[in-house]
Amino acid sequence: MSYSDYTIEGSASVSEALRKLESDWYKILFIAPDDELRGVVTDGNIRRFLLAGGSMDEPVELAANLEPVSLRGFHEGAARELLEKKQISCVPMLDERGKIHALVFPEETIHRLARDIDAPVIIMAGGCGTRLQPYTEILPKPLIPVGGVTITEQIMRRFKKFGCAQFSLVVNHKRSLIKSYFSEVASGRGLEFIDEEEPLGSGGGLSFFRGRFDRPVFVANCDSVVEADYADILSFHEKSGSLVTMVCCKKKLDIPYGVVEAGENGAISAIQEKPDLRFLTNTGLYVVSPEFIEMVPYGRFSPMTELIGYCLEMGEKISAYTVEDECFIDIGQLDDLKSVEGKLR
Repeated sequence: MSYSDYTIEGSASVSEALRKLESDWYKILFIAPDDELRGVVTDGNIRRFLLAGGSMDEPVELAANLEPVSLRGFHEGAARELLEKKQISCVPMLDERGKIHALVFPEETIHRLARDIDAPVIIMAGGCGTRLQPYTEILPKPLIPVGGVTITEQIMRRFKKFGCAQFSLVVNHKRSLIKSYFSEVASGRGLEFIDEEEPLGSGGGLSFFRGRFDRPVFVANCDSVVEADYADILSFHEKSGSLVTMVCCKKKLDIPYGVVEAGENGAISAIQEKPDLRFLTNTGLYVVSPEFIEMVPYGRFSPMTELIGYCLEMGEKISAYTVEDECFIDIGQLDDLKSVEGKLR
């Protein structure tokens, strides 16, 4: 099945729509001129249209529901939650322009632009997971189970949907357990381990890969999941000409009080009633160019943000790719771990 199997022109006749619905597994069609979602058509919509006096020769857009359920951003877990809540067969996921970039069905997701990116993926998994104690006193953070599988497998699954098959896991704390687990499961295929003898931070482990890649590489932390179109992220990076693309999450913080600005003498200069703060936060997912990896010093503790800050000082271009708040799932804290089970579906 392809994206075009589930779209139809609004000017097509009702009879044409019925014929197409008969061949569709999920019995649903979307009216999306230039991929911009305008309406949805099911056999139920057509039946009600005909009972109200409509004709089989009239444009199907007259029979369509022009307020279809949809979801902004790329979050399959949230889309499937909507499927169950609304008892419908499909939720379109839309980009910021209102264009469909994927159709989420109960058992599968169909992308409008399906292309395998086959980019290497490096997962930084050497930390001790202090935020997840006491769980990490027994299991290393990469093996913490979330939604029935380990967090590492949750991360890998999302890359594999876009064709990524080459994974490198930088390991340190309890690495023998991590290696043993993945030697026993199918998800360990295509996965190599890089031993980090001393803690090198979220970026220092990239020094192990100097001279190895000639194309952009995904770098991910192993305590968060980003629901996004990874092909689009990679394309954004390549078009931007950036040394690093940082995937950032849109955050909004509501202040429930009036905020007062006052000078040194106590004189109030402004009052803002219950403002909200809007900002971008780092999700821990990056695309890095090979040139960036070559800049990472050997054997030195180097947080990723420190390395990026150095690049900015040197005048290098660093870009931000933004995702919606609900598309960033952080499992680095105990409370988060308990609350994200339903989101990772």
